[in-house]
Amino acid sequence: MTSRFVIAAGLNWLVAATMFGVGVYYLLSTELMPHHLRVLGTTWAELPRATRTLMLTLMKGTGLVGVCTAVSLAVLLAVPFARRESWSRWAILVVALTALIPMLIGAIRVRLETGVAVPIWPHLAGLAALGLAFTLAGEVGRPGG
Repeated sequence: MTSRFVIAAGLNWLVAATMFGVGVYYLLSTELMPHHLRVLGTTWAELPRATRTLMLTLMKGTGLVGVCTAVSLAVLLAVPFARRESWSRWAILVVALTALIPMLIGAIRVRLETGVAVPIWPHLAGLAALGLAFTLAGEVGRPGG
C-alpha cells in the first residue's frame, strides 16, 4: 500500500466523517443555525410556528443529504476502494460532488443575496480534500499501485 493511497483514503474518510457529523448535527438540532436566523433577520422565538416547522424541516433535509452521502462514501471506501477497484475513485468523486456542489452553491447564493456571512469555507475545504484524494488515488487499480 503506497503512501499516496493511504493519504487519499484518509482524505476521503475525512470528507465522509465531516459530512456525517454535520448531517447528524443538523438532524438533531431543534432550532435553526445562528447564520440562518441572521438571514431571516429574527430570533427563533419570533418566527411563526409554521415557519419554524418549514425551516427546520428544510435544514433537517440538508442533514439527511449529509448523512446519506457519508454512508454512501463509507461503503465505497470500505469495499471497492479498499480493494483498489479503479472505478471506485470516480464513484467517490461523483457521490461527494452531487452533495458538496449544491450545498456550496446554496451557501454562496445566500451570502451574495443577503450579505450574511454564511460559512463557505467548509464546502471549499471538502472539495479541495476530495480533489486531492482523487488525484492521489489515480494509481488505484494499477499493478504495483
